[in-house]
Amino acid sequence: MNDNLSKELDRITDLGKGRCDEYTEKLLAFVQDMEASSPEPFIPLLADIALVRTLIVHLVIRYGPERGLVEARDAFNTTFDQMKPILENMENLKGHPPQ
Repeated sequence: MNDNLSKELDRITDLGKGRCDEYTEKLLAFVQDMEASSPEPFIPLLADIALVRTLIVHLVIRYGPERGLVEARDAFNTTFDQMKPILENMENLKGHPPQ
């Protein structure tokens, strides 16, 4: 039975990895649409903060206050670690912001 559970978790993880880019693209398009349709001045950081807060609330509702916050931190750290090389490459292509 434990082997079956492990296989199911692996299947779900693989499914998530396969859909992650698709979901990221959809959420990014949503945020960019909000940004484009908002009255000036729009603070893009507000949309970013709203997405992060949504994730935290979602995980707390799903897992409870203690585990939900741990899951949110893990989700952030894992995602950041996975994306760090991509983001560094984007920074190198774009250059450093003006000071």
